[in-house]
Amino acid sequence: MDVHLGIDIGATYVKFGVIDPDGHIEYSSRRLIKGDDGAARAVDTVAVCARELLTWAAEAGHKPVSLGVGSPGTINPITHRVQPPSPNIPEIVGEDFVDLLKQETGLPVMIDNDANCAAWAEYRYGAGRGIDNLICLTIGSGLGSGFIVNGQILRGPTGSAGELGHVSIDWDGPQCPCGNRGCLENYTSATAILKAADEAARFDPQGLLGQVRDADTGQITVRGVLQAAKDGDPPAQMILDDAAHKLAIGILTAVNIVDPEAVIIGGGVADADVAAGSLWLNAITAHLHRHAFSEAGQNLQVGRAVLGNDAGFIGAAALGAQMRSSNSD
Repeated sequence: MDVHLGIDIGATYVKFGVIDPDGHIEYSSRRLIKGDDGAARAVDTVAVCARELLTWAAEAGHKPVSLGVGSPGTINPITHRVQPPSPNIPEIVGEDFVDLLKQETGLPVMIDNDANCAAWAEYRYGAGRGIDNLICLTIGSGLGSGFIVNGQILRGPTGSAGELGHVSIDWDGPQCPCGNRGCLENYTSATAILKAADEAARFDPQGLLGQVRDADTGQITVRGVLQAAKDGDPPAQMILDDAAHKLAIGILTAVNIVDPEAVIIGGGVADADVAAGSLWLNAITAHLHRHAFSEAGQNLQVGRAVLGNDAGFIGAAALGAQMRSSNSD
């Protein structure tokens, strides 16, 4: 069987896998991206993952025909190199993963922004099936976003379109790792939510947020914040509502520009416990409908992504398959 390989480069792990022509996962795995000294080893790790995929396909009797890569940062559409900024993995700026992986695998290789890959996966195989105009948000250590317009990824001539997480909502706000101030990511990412929760727990150690720290790490988790909010903890509810309100501001800005039918939200915040995660999605929806300027905002569907942590490599693999098909026509 012909299969398509996908690699998703994250800040902590490289996730990778094999899909069949219908998007079903045949194999998946992940590797830590940091070495024993803490330094990022993205390039070496990606090459190792590609070789592992080839080995698995050969042993399973499948024929790999394409490879897709999802990477943080924007991708130069001419050189295929990762462009700055890439604040979560700055070491990959300037890297040409296409050339590297062509040499490693002998396959046709494509690369795209990781959030674009996740959006494409949800559009083709997940919560966005049948919806040709949508925005997919991935809320984790940062805020990734991919825009599907008329059934195509919105990239722009420099590959920089759709970076909703780095739209500033307060130019005098806190510094963002990208270099700007007041970026939406600063207020709505899991990192931002956990920072606010930790500050609240330090102020009131006996409060519910102070009691939901992970037993092994001593850290507050997204799941813990969501659970505390679900259980009625006022500081947790305030933190989530503030993040939801600011995210709604960013979403409505995009809605007024591209008029999507739906917003699909995934990542660590939305993927936590279903009931608690729904609390977060409901808060976003309420703010969207309260502040919507147009009919587009009032009728906007808000849903949960369904492909989880696999979305990045599934979308990368699917884009690789699409590239190969287009080149063979």
